[in-house]
Amino acid sequence: MKFNLRKKILLGYLLVVLIIIGVAGWSVYNFSSLNDAIRDIMVENYRSVIASEKMMESLERQDSGELMFLFGQAEKANQIFHENQMQFMKYLSRAEDNITIQDERHIIDSINVKYQKYISIFSKLKNRSQEKTVQEQKEFYLNSIMPIFEEIKSLTMRLLMVNQNHMRSSQQKANDNATKAIYSTLIFSSIAILTAIIFGLYIAGVIIKPVKKLTNSVRKVAAGELDQAIEVTTKDEIGRLAEEFNIMTRKLKEYEKLNVSKLLEEKKKSEGIVKSISNPIIVTDDDNKISLINYKAAQLFDVKEKQVLGSHFLENIKNDNIFELINDTLDSGEEHSDRKGEVLQFQQDQQELTFRITTTPVTDEDGKVIMVITLLEDITKLKKVDEMKSEFVSMVSHEFRTPLTSMSMGINMLLKEKAGSINDDQKELLEVAEEDCQHLSNLVDDLLDLSKMESGEIDLEFENVKVGKIFDASIKPFEQQADEKGIELARDEEIDLEVHADVNKITWVITNLIGNALRYTEEGDRIELHADKKGHKVHIAVSDNGAGIPKEYQHKIFEKFVRAGQDRDSSTGTGLGLAISKEIVEAHGGRIWVDSEEGKGSTFTFTVKLAK
Repeated sequence: MKFNLRKKILLGYLLVVLIIIGVAGWSVYNFSSLNDAIRDIMVENYRSVIASEKMMESLERQDSGELMFLFGQAEKANQIFHENQMQFMKYLSRAEDNITIQDERHIIDSINVKYQKYISIFSKLKNRSQEKTVQEQKEFYLNSIMPIFEEIKSLTMRLLMVNQNHMRSSQQKANDNATKAIYSTLIFSSIAILTAIIFGLYIAGVIIKPVKKLTNSVRKVAAGELDQAIEVTTKDEIGRLAEEFNIMTRKLKEYEKLNVSKLLEEKKKSEGIVKSISNPIIVTDDDNKISLINYKAAQLFDVKEKQVLGSHFLENIKNDNIFELINDTLDSGEEHSDRKGEVLQFQQDQQELTFRITTTPVTDEDGKVIMVITLLEDITKLKKVDEMKSEFVSMVSHEFRTPLTSMSMGINMLLKEKAGSINDDQKELLEVAEEDCQHLSNLVDDLLDLSKMESGEIDLEFENVKVGKIFDASIKPFEQQADEKGIELARDEEIDLEVHADVNKITWVITNLIGNALRYTEEGDRIELHADKKGHKVHIAVSDNGAGIPKEYQHKIFEKFVRAGQDRDSSTGTGLGLAISKEIVEAHGGRIWVDSEEGKGSTFTFTVKLAK
């Protein structure tokens, strides 16, 4: 009987020891794999991120060299361009040697093709510089070089974002693996506890005291108290079990410290990458508190990083426009195309800087937005180029007006046969010419209006006015046309809202949106006007259930001369209506955007301030 009991005790000890060894081995395996995975992935992606940033920096300097070439500094421009061309190719080669993500190969191949084309086009500019005037060279730069430059820059930014996103997903995956490792370790520990309790009850009269001590210690370890050690008083099986337990707790403690230190190290790496990005970046949590801000952002808003961390966005950065974008992103959980076009201006060191604002949500596994990344892309240089283009268009429009007026008068006199009789064929040709002159005259008028607005010369007569009155004035010109087409024009009936705006200009915006909607709708469709108060602003919307706007045009629909859908092949319209609407709304301190799905209709929304 004594032999059997001893044998059972030995078997029980062996079972417990095997479980403990399994826990320790499993922990070693999990944490070792986790450390290797984190190190390999983060280092590889970090190299690609650095390469992308250097490529963008070299590309920007090459563009500066091209602009210097246009302004007559050919020798210095060639030196800058070729030096940075070597830099670009160097870091592009590094990116090619460090491909770890599926999308990287396609992006890098696209950059290679576009960059070779970019070099070739610049060579054409240099070779033809003696044959072309300065104005022709500038037009060649704007029409041929600038678009390919933007494409390469966009692809490089995409390469940067792909690697950064992969780093974030890899970090999340590592965290998940760490959690699984902890849970599995706790499960094995629980099994060891249960086995020890059952075995202790079975031989309670023999080993009750040591088993109780062991059980209590194991419970504390399971609760997270790893500073546990059992005093070893014997050299038998229980003594050896106590020694193994002490070894296990020491290793668990070491692994816990190692895991925490590694995670902190990777967190610091991620923060370092964000802070090294050349554009201002602000990261806010779901309570609009600042979690991270890089040096460029702190410098732009004249704040100190350590002081703003953990504080509400508006406590230190008093910019309602950016805060509204962040709030909208938190509410919707999406990055809409209209936010990508949001442009703000800042004064820094007696210099006016222009930034394009992009807000990107970061969600957890349940799809809940846990933080928002706000990127301010410096487009000051692009804005200056756009101003040059606008000045040129304004000058040409002024030059067109006089000869167009003369042509219209001459054609009108010929049609009225004041210069002699005309036959039917001649009359038909003159009527076509008169219609084309009128179309060109409308285009010139729109261009001059847009030029005035862009230069800040728009005259606004602000007053407090009821939204219902604006809706009535906007719908009235289209009632007959809507009835003839069988389209229902509707508006919110009970609107007790008053806005502070220029009635004529805002009415023009709404009539332009209604006119566009009528072109995209058919018999039986419906056009509705809505108004909602949100905060200190009123959101006015014109929606329809017509053809909708193709997705590829939605992000650029408010640009000049852009026409989508059936308007692309039409001779009517100038493609300036929405661009003028955008300028009017922005002059009122608001913004305008579109939500559309092809085949289901569109909703154009803009904001106006509440009446004072």
